[in-house]
Amino acid sequence: MTALLPPVIILPGAKGGAPAMFSAGLGDVTNFETIYYPGWQRYVANNFSAEVLIADLVSQIARKVPQGPIRIIGISIGGHFGYAAALHLQASGREIAGFCAIDTFMIASSEPSAGWKGRALARGLELLRKRRLDELCTFVRSLFWRALLRLGGARLPSVFRIFASTRQLPAIFAHNRMFEEELSMRLLIREVAPWIGSLDVKPIALKAPAILLRTPENASDDPAWRRRCPSIEIIEIPGKHHTFFEPENISALRESFITATRGWNTTATDQCANA
Repeated sequence: MTALLPPVIILPGAKGGAPAMFSAGLGDVTNFETIYYPGWQRYVANNFSAEVLIADLVSQIARKVPQGPIRIIGISIGGHFGYAAALHLQASGREIAGFCAIDTFMIASSEPSAGWKGRALARGLELLRKRRLDELCTFVRSLFWRALLRLGGARLPSVFRIFASTRQLPAIFAHNRMFEEELSMRLLIREVAPWIGSLDVKPIALKAPAILLRTPENASDDPAWRRRCPSIEIIEIPGKHHTFFEPENISALRESFITATRGWNTTATDQCANA
């Protein structure tokens, strides 16, 4: 029966791509499908908005799971997208057999959060202390591009809209994938952050089994998640937002996910049988 169940949908963080943890089965859940975000060229288009993005995600999910129950995992910002997509799908008559947000914290602005410099310094020192020099270099390069792109402020979309129809940036990206990743992430967050904040002005309750796996630093967002998902189960996982997928924390995350989703296949199977 398990093999006949539809795949579990993964909505990744702003950088896109599913972590290796989901490349194989996890407990009862054995089949995953990742939704990929469109990228910077779509984000600078004149008709792009958060609502357009959610409509596209809903369409993709419906194509990947054309019938039967739907189960969604949202990682970081993907948790907000997953919640909104689940509401749309449920309103259209689809059954949501499970929703899981992984360390999805509340945001209302694309501006850097308070204390970001201290957190960045602590992260750099942590990588240096652990002698993870390759990761430290990658982290510093990422900070450089992120800081440079933030200088664009509100003009960032219009600046890159000019380049969208040229071949100059794709040529640059061929030699610097990190710049493209940071650009796509920055443009996406800039567009959707106010919309994410609006979700909690008058939150709509998702009537489906829901789970929040979150690090201790995001505990203050628990009440907001309970308003969105009244029956949500909240489980604390070790690490911080940028480390919960790292080797020292991944085993605990896997075990928490397996334990929390143990009933997903049973719920999905029952919904399939009753369809």
